[in-house]
Amino acid sequence: MPFTTYRYVAFLGLTLLFTQLVRGKAREWGLLLLSFVFYAAWDPRYVPLLLGLGVFTYVAGHACAKKGSPSSRLWLPIAAILFVLGLYKYSGMVVEAVNLALPKASALGVPSFVLPLGISFFTFECVSYLLDVRKGSKELVPLHRFLLFPAFFPHMIAGPILRVREFGPQLEKPHTATSAEVLAGVDRIVVGFLKKLVIADTLGAFVDSGFGSSVAPGALDGWVLSIAFSFQIYFDFSAYSDIAIGSARALGFTFPENFNLPYHAKNPSEFWNRWHMTLSRWIRDYLFLPVLMKQGRPKWFPLVYTVIVMSLMGLWHGAGLTFVCWGAWHGLLMVGHRLVQGPVAKRSKSAQRYLDALGRAATLLLIFAGSTFFRSRSMGQALGMLGSMFTLKGLRPAYSPNDYGFLLGSILVYLLLEPRLLRWFAKKPDEAGVDGWRFWLRAPLYALALQFVFMFEHTNVGFIYFQF
Repeated sequence: MPFTTYRYVAFLGLTLLFTQLVRGKAREWGLLLLSFVFYAAWDPRYVPLLLGLGVFTYVAGHACAKKGSPSSRLWLPIAAILFVLGLYKYSGMVVEAVNLALPKASALGVPSFVLPLGISFFTFECVSYLLDVRKGSKELVPLHRFLLFPAFFPHMIAGPILRVREFGPQLEKPHTATSAEVLAGVDRIVVGFLKKLVIADTLGAFVDSGFGSSVAPGALDGWVLSIAFSFQIYFDFSAYSDIAIGSARALGFTFPENFNLPYHAKNPSEFWNRWHMTLSRWIRDYLFLPVLMKQGRPKWFPLVYTVIVMSLMGLWHGAGLTFVCWGAWHGLLMVGHRLVQGPVAKRSKSAQRYLDALGRAATLLLIFAGSTFFRSRSMGQALGMLGSMFTLKGLRPAYSPNDYGFLLGSILVYLLLEPRLLRWFAKKPDEAGVDGWRFWLRAPLYALALQFVFMFEHTNVGFIYFQF
């Protein structure tokens, strides 16, 4: 069920009541059952698939954790898990590529699998579990407790991507949320609702009309659309993360943060330390470091490998050439930063300050430009927009002042309010806040938030990352 619906509010309320009243194994089993009920509300057909993947990972983890076990006990299960992901997500793309080399009479039928929600996040957590257990992390037992690791409903669809060392201890020693933790979780959920329904979905309507137009935008509107989409996807995905983290907090669990002001980044590498941080750490720990730490690599290898890994990261987001190019774009930006940071470090301090400011501006503009690949319907549309943007072809605005004004307002919310919200979220819930004026102030603030939601009411728009 979508997060931003009354059904989810009712579901979370019943789950919260359950966790406050029930203890021990009954609560573990109940949370597991509720998690699969949550998923079945989207599409019950794929519950057996995720359940099967979970059981398979549990058995494989037990086998590969044994001392002296051959490496095949690790890599064969990982290959099987990735095969399932590839079958559902990439088989159509592969068949279409093969058909390009075949005569029309011999063309293969393109499979029409419906992508199971959350399959990418679910499989990544299963793979990380096997790798961590192989390295010595403690196994999660019994089976029902392990299944909660990838299937716990707040993060089941789009993360944050959890590690067994982060979530395992919380499952083994469950904690009943205090009143202050419940209120802190609800506060964050309300913030997520506002960011999604008021900001992200309003920007989305503007972005959809721009990218859906048959007329290519000029340079000014191309930049405006790329910036608008960049802030749309930030507010959309960070809103999901807020609701997921807040839901978990209200139920007595702590999730890692997923965003830290990514558009404040000084360079492309720092951007990925601030954007979708749980995915960035996954890529760093399981793809980058194990390969780059090996001795004997030529100097050019890290640069080429960076572009390859980031291209694969783009492919993980979607089975299309535009996503691959988006990932490669970011890989090239990271390579460019690595090549220039050495010469910049040799400059005088005054020159470094100037170059750092220039680098920060260039980073932001190039990240905004790269989002065109992510949002475009085709490579032709992406390249056409980028061509106009970088040649400054067409500087006459085509949209209404309200569209530009709302985008400016969204940017100001990010610059002025988002840093304060992150500092607020980072504070430990204070039991003193359960009483006194701060407690009673919540009611009018929640009412005001609800009024904003009604004012900016849209048809329920799914979160962007649900499609991955």
